[in-house]
Amino acid sequence: MRRVESALAQHRTIRRGGELLSPAWTVISILVLIGVLIYFSHLRRRIAQLRAIARQAQHEQEAVLTLIDKLGEKITSKIDLEETLRILTEYIVEATRAESGAIFVLNEAERALQARVVIGPFPPLHETHDYVLTKPKYLTEKIKKDRIQVGEGIIGLVAEEGVPLLITDAEADPRVPRHTTLLSQVHSLILCPLRVRGQVLGVFVVVNKLGEAIFDSRDLALLQALADQAAVTTDLVKLYDVLAEQQRLENELRIAHEFQRMLLPSSFPCIENLDFYAMSEAATVVGGDYFDFFEVDEDHLGLVIADVSGKGIPGALIMAMVRAVLRAEARDNLSPKDVLSRVNERVLHDTKENVFITMTYGILNIRNHVLRFVRAGHEPLLVREAAAEWNGQNGVSQVSPEGIALGLVNDEIFRNTQEVEVALRPGDVALLYTDGVIEAMDQASQEYGRERLIQMVAGCDGASARDLVARVVEDIHQFTLGIPQHDDITMLALRVRGPGAQEQKLEPTRRTA
Repeated sequence: MRRVESALAQHRTIRRGGELLSPAWTVISILVLIGVLIYFSHLRRRIAQLRAIARQAQHEQEAVLTLIDKLGEKITSKIDLEETLRILTEYIVEATRAESGAIFVLNEAERALQARVVIGPFPPLHETHDYVLTKPKYLTEKIKKDRIQVGEGIIGLVAEEGVPLLITDAEADPRVPRHTTLLSQVHSLILCPLRVRGQVLGVFVVVNKLGEAIFDSRDLALLQALADQAAVTTDLVKLYDVLAEQQRLENELRIAHEFQRMLLPSSFPCIENLDFYAMSEAATVVGGDYFDFFEVDEDHLGLVIADVSGKGIPGALIMAMVRAVLRAEARDNLSPKDVLSRVNERVLHDTKENVFITMTYGILNIRNHVLRFVRAGHEPLLVREAAAEWNGQNGVSQVSPEGIALGLVNDEIFRNTQEVEVALRPGDVALLYTDGVIEAMDQASQEYGRERLIQMVAGCDGASARDLVARVVEDIHQFTLGIPQHDDITMLALRVRGPGAQEQKLEPTRRTA
C-alpha cells in the first residue's frame, strides 16, 4: 500500500509541458501501475510455487535415488524377493515419515493380495470382525496371513482401480473399517498401487505421519514416486526368481536324468535260448520309471519294472532306495510275493504318506523258462504265444494277478497280493511296460491305449525282443507326432528262442535310456 501511495505522490508532480496531468490520465496511470504491481505479485507467487515444486521434485528424486542405493547395498550376489520387499518397505516408511507401513503383493492366480512385509503398528484395514479378538502382539502375523480379494475393502479397491488414495481423516471416512479406528488410532493414510507395464503388482500403504501431522498431497506425490520404483524393482526380482526357478528345475531334471541312467543296468543278461531287451525314454518331467535284471541264484533271474510316484530328484532317490532293498531281499528268495512284502514294509516305513510305487517283479527259471511273478498295482503282463501265431490267432494274453502298489497298506493287507506262474515256450514273448506307454498322448489329447499296444505285440511276427520294443516305440512316436510327454516310456521284453525264431548272438546288449 505504501508503494501505491508513493506512486500517486510522484504522479501528482508530473507535468506535461509544465502543466499538471488531467484527472483522466491520472486515473489511467494509476490503474496501469496497479496492474503492473498485481502482475509482479502473481509472478512472485508463481516463482515461489515453481521453486516449491522443484524442491519437491528434487526431494522425490533424491528419495528414489537413495532407495536405489539402499537396494544396491543390500542386494548383491543373491536376489531374494522377500529381502527386496523388506528393504523397500523399511525405506518407504522412513522416507514418508510414517508410523507404520505394509506392502501387499498380488497373487494373480487367486486374484488376492497378501501382506508380505509389515513395519510398525500397522492397523487392520480389512473388513472382518476377527481382528477385534486378536491380541496386539499377534496382530501383525494375522494381517500377514489374511488374503484380500481384488476389489475388497480400500486395499482391494486401490488394486482394482490402480489409482492412489489419500485419506486425511480416517475416523470420518466411511471407507476405513470401524474396527480399524477402535483397535488403533488412525488419523491419515495413503494407499498407492504398485504399477508396472500397465499391471498392478500390489499395493503399498503407509499409516499416520510422525509427530501427529497429517499426510498431504506432497506425501502422496512422494509415495507415488517411491511406489513406481518399488514396482519396477519387484517386477524385476519376480522375473529373476522365475528365471532362477526355471534354471533350478532344468538343473534338477538334468541331474535326475543322469542319476536315473546310473540306476539302470548297463547291459542285458546273456543266457542261452533267452533274448532280453529293455529301454526307458525320459519325458519332459522326469518320472520314477526303472527296470532291472539281477541274479537270484544260479538257476533264477530277477526281472523288475517299476514306476515311482515322485518326480525329479526325489523320485530318483526313492527309486534308488527301492532298487537297493529289492536286490538285498531277493537274494536266494524264490517267492516274489515274499520279497515284495518285505520291500513294502520298508517303503511304508521310510517314505512320506503320498509316495507309492507300482511294480511287477518276476523270477524267471532260466532252465525251464517258467516266470513266477507278482503285480503290485502295475500294468498287466502281456504274453504272446508263438503257438497261437502258428495257428493264425492273435495269441496275446493279459496276465494281471491282484495286487496293490507298494507303500500304501500294511503287510497284513499287502499279503493278499497274488503270485502266479507263466510257462513260456519257444517263440513266446513277454512284455512288461509302464503306464507312460499306454498313456502317451497325441495332439488331440487321445491316449495311445492298451489295445493298440496289444495289436503291436500281436504283429511282432517272430521279431527279437529288441525289434519288438523298437517297433512299439516307433509306433508311439508316429502316434504322438512329437508332442512332449509328461511320463517316461519304459518297456522290458523277454523272448524264448525256439523253432522258427530269429536267432541272436549270445552277447550282452547295451541298453538305451
